[in-house]
Amino acid sequence: MLVTVVTPSLNGMKWLANCIESVQLQATRNVDIEHVFVDGGSTDGTPEYAASRGCTVLTREEPSVHYAINKGARNSSGELLCVLGCDDILLKGALDTVVRQYQRDRRRWLVGGCVWILEDGRSLGELRAPPTWITARMASSLGWSPFPSVYINRELFLELGGYRSDFHYAGDYELYIRALLREPFSRIRRPLLGSCRRPDNLSKERNAQHLTEHKAVIEMAGPPSDLQRLLNRYFLKIWINAVNPTWSVRKRIGAVGAPRISVTT
Repeated sequence: MLVTVVTPSLNGMKWLANCIESVQLQATRNVDIEHVFVDGGSTDGTPEYAASRGCTVLTREEPSVHYAINKGARNSSGELLCVLGCDDILLKGALDTVVRQYQRDRRRWLVGGCVWILEDGRSLGELRAPPTWITARMASSLGWSPFPSVYINRELFLELGGYRSDFHYAGDYELYIRALLREPFSRIRRPLLGSCRRPDNLSKERNAQHLTEHKAVIEMAGPPSDLQRLLNRYFLKIWINAVNPTWSVRKRIGAVGAPRISVTT
């Protein structure tokens, strides 16, 4: 099966070698890879390097990252799609695991876990995929996306209309809530992604636009009362912290004594 990995890029040379290598190592007898970069005008050699490593390189006409992802998806050929940031890596055997479960379960989208990693490769611990009993109403009450690593059938992605390109922060959150409203996902128990946590991650910005986007998600799928939202939020937070104890502790105190994660791990 062909799997398309879409990477929006802008001056990502610092991380590019690990990102691309982690994708290329996913190829097996069961998995073919298409890696599509959609570049926003890099000046550090990102598009040239990606092309030299065999990736397809497109350019984006709008500044929106979500516009870039939509363009990459619409110009792809894979049956399954995933999004991978320049500073993120796929963990060893991730796509083989995804394809096998996709072929077995026949669900049109799948959610796995991730490992949060610092720029120096130290792990902040695993964040597992949400339980299959989670509803769109519950997930939209949380205030951040509980879907760490998502793989989606290309036809479903197009049926949903892709990401909202006017969203700067919560585009993935909003899309996955819409997907959950449409149909259930298949839960993958293992971590699939190494997600880099940096001081300038967009998810750490809590400005007016970010809050407006999260409000739109709540209004789209959340419960009508503030009390119900609060109960849903804290119930999920308790579950997430309980099943991810290492992640819960290390994200608060740092990665003291934490192991390093590499593309071959």
